[in-house]
Amino acid sequence: MKLKMHIKSLVYGIGLALLTEQAIAHDAGSLAGTPVCTESNLMVADAMNAPFSNIPGPGRVLEMNITTGERGITVNAPFSPANAGTPICDNGGVDCPGPWKPTGVLSGGENGHAFITSAAQHAVTEFHRDGTPIRTGPTLPTSPSPNGSGYGWVPRLLGSGYMPNGNVAQTVCDANFFNASNSDAISPKGNTHSSGNASNLFFPPVYSTPERAANGRVLVYDQVSMQTIDEYSRPSKGPYANDPRWNCPAGVLFTSEGMFVSMFHGDAVFVVDWKAGIDNEKSEGVGSNASDNGKNDDADDYVSEFSLNRPKNEAVVLRVIDLSDDGTGIPDAPTFNSPNRRDNLRAIRMSEDGTLWGTRRSRSKGCAEGDAGCNPSVFRQHIFASAPGSNHRTGTLALDPGVNVIAGTTINRMSGPGCTFVQQEVLNAGGTLTGDECDVETLYFGASAANAGCDPDGDGVNGPGHPANPCFKPGGAIYEYRIDAAHMDGANGRCTGDPADGYGSGEGNEACAMPIAQFDFVSNGITSNLPAGTIETIDPRMVMTIHEAFTQ
Repeated sequence: MKLKMHIKSLVYGIGLALLTEQAIAHDAGSLAGTPVCTESNLMVADAMNAPFSNIPGPGRVLEMNITTGERGITVNAPFSPANAGTPICDNGGVDCPGPWKPTGVLSGGENGHAFITSAAQHAVTEFHRDGTPIRTGPTLPTSPSPNGSGYGWVPRLLGSGYMPNGNVAQTVCDANFFNASNSDAISPKGNTHSSGNASNLFFPPVYSTPERAANGRVLVYDQVSMQTIDEYSRPSKGPYANDPRWNCPAGVLFTSEGMFVSMFHGDAVFVVDWKAGIDNEKSEGVGSNASDNGKNDDADDYVSEFSLNRPKNEAVVLRVIDLSDDGTGIPDAPTFNSPNRRDNLRAIRMSEDGTLWGTRRSRSKGCAEGDAGCNPSVFRQHIFASAPGSNHRTGTLALDPGVNVIAGTTINRMSGPGCTFVQQEVLNAGGTLTGDECDVETLYFGASAANAGCDPDGDGVNGPGHPANPCFKPGGAIYEYRIDAAHMDGANGRCTGDPADGYGSGEGNEACAMPIAQFDFVSNGITSNLPAGTIETIDPRMVMTIHEAFTQ
């Protein structure tokens, strides 16, 4: 059964008028006439975790149209009792019923299908464009539970992306998580926690170790067979040998330079020569490991030959973009598991001028093991920018105290609701519309605690000027922000979250960025047990532009 719902777009400061005029996208400098993005749909992986979601469940993928403001289809968990005994369950080593928790979300593959990763069951499922599941690929070789169960164990599968040769790159993160039953029981300092999981000695309750970091990698799987055929593992030789910033691969994207991989606990992006080590007969592209590939060679034997941690599979690192470095140096780069780097960098995306952007969950203090002063008040979420060719952070977009736990992100044309807001902003200031106001790329990301404009003391001042703790309110949505030069952070302690920065009121919350549009998913009383008209809050794990829209 196919259901269609509308998206409710809450635009700050104005009504819900949607413009139908064309808004095109270009580089961060707001120069009209550069190449444009044409896609106008987003896919959002919703983990449906409480308390961020008000309808906890196994996970789902949501679609939205940013131009019209309409909600598209909902892709529900494929691991249901109805699919037991089919290739959706039997081919992947998964449990049906069982959780899904989607992370990597891809659309428009070889057959126009979508490939969606399950972080809970270590598998990948292929879907038709109407959201109907087709098959689940063999459980990937990093899974500690190849025959199902062990839900949410580590290593975990996170982001994914299409490679230039048509294969799929799948990041694998091995780290200690508070909700992974096979996380380490003893902390790096030799301490234990009453839960039996040492992650709970930290805030946030996650951390890495040298041993687990070495197990972080990028797998390559083939679209036709959905079997793993190659990998990129941490280098043990060369200038980046055993680099402590390589630990928990999360986001991945490709350019003509190489494969960009973000490190969740490393606060760095590794640029890898993705062509290095590829066997021309075994992993050159789509279908390369299908039966004989029509070649009469032994390519089909490679699947059984593949194993992890072969020396030839170590990544050839071209350079590292260190986001802890603002251009003045990297004081703790040699330190493994730096408190300031932990639980930091997740998704990455690139604008059309080559600037790298990503979600950076930075904080105003390190939050080391056992630090009792670490709580949501020390966090100030950022979007980072790194100029083309730069190996450090060149800019930030610091977020309002109410915006927290940010993960997936994408860049696209300005939305219809966003354009309405921006044009009304010009008119409210007494200006005249030129037609170029919406002629920019904007950034969309998912926030599990989406409470921008927080005014906890009721003084009529939204967000900036208020501490973060009272603004931390679970309940997620998708936000849109401007990323052109005029809206990037300035200097002198803007939105740092540090009460001692001495800027303005001294709370460190001045000049925080505010969204131009908020995308909420509204219940129609059918897709959930919430009354019609109720906002379905989400726990987003990945946001991406759809290459090919789902059938409505």
